Amino acid sequence: MNQKIVNEFTEYNFSKIFLILLCIMVSSIIIRIYYFSPEIYLTSDALGYFYFASDIAIKGNLPNNYSPANPGWPIFVSGFFYLFNFETVNEFMQTQKIISIVISVITIIPIYFLSRKFLDQKFSILACILFAFEPHLIQNSLLGITDPLYILLITLGISMSLSSNKKLI
Repeated sequence: MNQKIVNEFTEYNFSKIFLILLCIMVSSIIIRIYYFSPEIYLTSDALGYFYFASDIAIKGNLPNNYSPANPGWPIFVSGFFYLFNFETVNEFMQTQKIISIVISVITIIPIYFLSRKFLDQKFSILACILFAFEPHLIQNSLLGITDPLYILLITLGISMSLSSNKKLI
């Protein structure tokens, strides 16, 4: 009987947390979309990544005449460029920014699990809220640069290394 009550409480608690995280993610996307401006083009590092990614998508392989210091982000983005056949350069630039926004919002989930290892449930949700609405992280996700992917991978790596389920690693 006690096990049945614990299972029902756990299912209720999980669905409640899932709903709260979903609300945080939707709110975060709404804020990022509000500040998203299609008229602003990529600059500096993001533009270099864009050129490399577009060359990969057009040629179908890595260009041999130049290479950025970190080719991981352009290779990742070039897969999306290859899938979507847009007409203008601006549409491809906006795609790079949208990918960066989506990755930044997805990072909220591993942030919750990581903070749950060290904090109480309500403080873990607060950590997710702080991460989702931190102005510098919102700005970084709107620039179309590598920072959101880096933060996601580092957070996932730390979360999985601290996980009790070692099969994930």
